[in-house]
Amino acid sequence: ASAAIGRGGLSGRPLRARSTAAIREVFRLTGGSLPIVGVGGIDSAEVAYEKIRAGASLVEVYTGLVYKSPWLFSDMHVGLRRLLERDGFSSVSEAVGADVRGRP
Repeated sequence: ASAAIGRGGLSGRPLRARSTAAIREVFRLTGGSLPIVGVGGIDSAEVAYEKIRAGASLVEVYTGLVYKSPWLFSDMHVGLRRLLERDGFSSVSEAVGADVRGRP
């Protein structure tokens, strides 16, 4: 299988859905008692928010930074504030695991 993937394996966007599912499952199994780092294809506020709502208490942005430049952080900051406000959260910590807890 590793020969089919190539040297270095998979990272970034191809891992996005699988990573989010794993975050959601770990959050469910631990009841949110452990910090979870969301990784895998985070290149926008929307993707970071998906990981947060699944249970990530912080996110690692690498691939997105490589492809979108350091301006990505400013865009993510503005975008996350907008998404949190839209969903009625006053902080990221309120949104952590919202999808698992069944909160809109």
